[in-house]
Amino acid sequence: MFNDIFINMQELETELKDMQQIAETLNIHFPLLSQKVTYIFSKIKECKTIQDADDYFALLDKIQSGLACLLYKYDIGIPSRLLRFVQDFDNFEEAKKYYFTKITSGEYSF
Repeated sequence: MFNDIFINMQELETELKDMQQIAETLNIHFPLLSQKVTYIFSKIKECKTIQDADDYFALLDKIQSGLACLLYKYDIGIPSRLLRFVQDFDNFEEAKKYYFTKITSGEYSF
């Protein structure tokens, strides 16, 4: 039996199992989040004015902030599609103005 005062095999196994469950959860949530972003972009594309799209942009802002926190604060890798979104919308207010016409014209898509 392994015996070390600083490392407990059972605790180590529990920690690793917890980490694997977190990874599995992220692997489930990232694709779902991508679907939501795709849907939000499709709704923005239907808007006539940037003001009409404000509520959708507010959702994107929340998503971008949360993903940026995972990426930059916790150094958690995110799928490339979401990474591009996080980077493109880093300065959200400016990005919103810049990308609105690109989204509605189909020039920019998620």
